[in-house]
Amino acid sequence: MDYRFGALADAEATTFRLWAPSANAVSVVFKDGDPVPLRRVDEGFLEAVVPSCPPGTAYMFRIDGKDVPDPASRQQESDSDGWSLVTTRLTPTGRDEPLRPWSETLLCEVHVGTASPEGTFAGLMRRLEHFRDAGYNALEIMPVNEFPGNRGWGYDGTLIFAPEAAYGTRDDLRALVDRAHELGLCLILDVVYNHFGDEQNFMKDYAPEWFDPEVETPWGPGIDFTQPMVRQFYYENACMWLSEFDFDGLRFDSVHEMKTEARELFLTELAATARKDKRGAKLIVENMKNIASLLERDENDEPLKYSAQWNDDIHHVLNFLVTGEDMNGYEDTSRDAIADLEKALADGFVHDGEAGDDSGGYTRNEPASRLPPDAFVSFVQNHDQIGNRADAKRLPDRIGADKLDFLHFVVMLAPQIPLFFMGEEAHVTSPFPYFIDMDKDVSQAKSDDRYKQMREIFKQDVKDGDLPDPNDIATFQSAKYPWGELGRQDRRDAMRRFQTLAGYRLELVCPLLQSVCLDAKSTRHGSAIIVNWVFEKGTLSMALNPADHPTDIGCVITAAPVSSGEFSQHGEVLRLAAWSAVVWASPERS
Repeated sequence: MDYRFGALADAEATTFRLWAPSANAVSVVFKDGDPVPLRRVDEGFLEAVVPSCPPGTAYMFRIDGKDVPDPASRQQESDSDGWSLVTTRLTPTGRDEPLRPWSETLLCEVHVGTASPEGTFAGLMRRLEHFRDAGYNALEIMPVNEFPGNRGWGYDGTLIFAPEAAYGTRDDLRALVDRAHELGLCLILDVVYNHFGDEQNFMKDYAPEWFDPEVETPWGPGIDFTQPMVRQFYYENACMWLSEFDFDGLRFDSVHEMKTEARELFLTELAATARKDKRGAKLIVENMKNIASLLERDENDEPLKYSAQWNDDIHHVLNFLVTGEDMNGYEDTSRDAIADLEKALADGFVHDGEAGDDSGGYTRNEPASRLPPDAFVSFVQNHDQIGNRADAKRLPDRIGADKLDFLHFVVMLAPQIPLFFMGEEAHVTSPFPYFIDMDKDVSQAKSDDRYKQMREIFKQDVKDGDLPDPNDIATFQSAKYPWGELGRQDRRDAMRRFQTLAGYRLELVCPLLQSVCLDAKSTRHGSAIIVNWVFEKGTLSMALNPADHPTDIGCVITAAPVSSGEFSQHGEVLRLAAWSAVVWASPERS
């Protein structure tokens, strides 16, 4: 892609460009050297061509007297309010074919800053073998764009082209991706296009046209996607990660918070641009509105737009069943949770439909059952569902190993795409609280807002002092992956069980996913469910009992089974113990 945003360096000079339609006087200023004025060109841009400006040159834009970093900075010298650095493009690898089909993906969500003791790209690179050996073949990396300070989840970034300086350089990030590919691991990057962080966001001061004043997200003003150059900014960002860094795909955060006009145009063009840049790109959306049309396939069962959506619906019902907690998306305990789980396994979404803005995603006029299973990413934990609890506790701190093994079995051996949060493979219990690194006055406001969110959005009755201080470095350190625990016998045993499940998926599920899913048939027997996913190459069957008591169901296992918990076959009756499940795959009948 030909970039329009950012400092574009070649052998002769560097072109500095800024989109600021209403700015008056704009210059590029250097740490060493005289300012150079930008002249207005076309479509809201200003431009200056500066000779003898090699990579590593530190610069900022002076806009109507105020110095700000380049919003398309490719690398910062230090923090997101400081000097931007001139860089050159990273050389694409030329790799055209995907490392593996999307349907074979087994995902682990990873946070760079806490995944290793070093908290860097290089630190994670040295730990990649662990994730491969656990059975994962893809990592979904939480946002690595530049954000204020040295600690954060990454979702409140302001310079989305620049890798976080605390994690390392552009070359360090590219080395991480290259090493992952050598090990057979795909890397998918989480990106945030629905808002900018409110701290160190200078764009609202000099380019108010970027935002729609009528739209607010939970984190700040909404992006105005009716502006063609605003859309272009994000298209270029997506292509940079896919081409220069060779990421295998992208996960787009909270697209339901894109509420301005032209959202559908933007999402359609975004997917098309990414797929033009990288054939077979794995594109995932987070979308509480469950819009099935974003996930539709062509006549060859390939995604027309997006590969899959994070499926909160199955998370919510599975967590309710094992914990009984009326929170985290399952506040209405009068619902029939077994029926909801049956629908989630067979159809994908529990709440499906083209949702109106005020419906919260609960309309049902567009069935998700027309979509293939790999259009859904299933999980029982992720950064949100752990970190947005007041106690930030993982499931192993709240349920026994038998229930967690049951959850892993169901998620791993159903045909949807499984995702786990780092450490889940070994049942680790380290928390993952919300953390930041900001000045004291700003951090206090962030802490106060966190209490407000917990009470108003997440409906948790927290009292002052209940939450860990997000700005305290101890809060960040508590979220570090506990590598020292992996030698414990219980951690080794959990890891072996997880590896076994990954092997079962490769053996039983993945071969069927290479063909079209023709139908999903389900039946319920009290607390138990039987689902048969019918593929062209055969049928995958799962019988499960998500309850505290055993149950007998009319079912005959027709092929060699694998299981979690206990089961026994008595003629045409299958007995499932509490929190037990069994899976078998029957070949296509000739």
